[in-house]
Amino acid sequence: MNAPTPAPPPGVNEKKRLVARALLAQAGNLVEFWGEMGDSEVDAEFARACLARWMRPLPGGDWDIRLGDPDAA
Repeated sequence: MNAPTPAPPPGVNEKKRLVARALLAQAGNLVEFWGEMGDSEVDAEFARACLARWMRPLPGGDWDIRLGDPDAA
């Protein structure tokens, strides 16, 4: 009996998507906990808007809803 063929390792584009997903999740965490993790001189909404604008061009479709509407970023 033949053993199942292992899945090929992810390609470069898939790896980029996975990295983007992790980065977006961490940006969402920062937005959610801005009062504890962020700078007190910057309000949470301003921080969210900046992060959303900066994260918008990342590849993949794994937008974190805590960053708000990606089309408005």
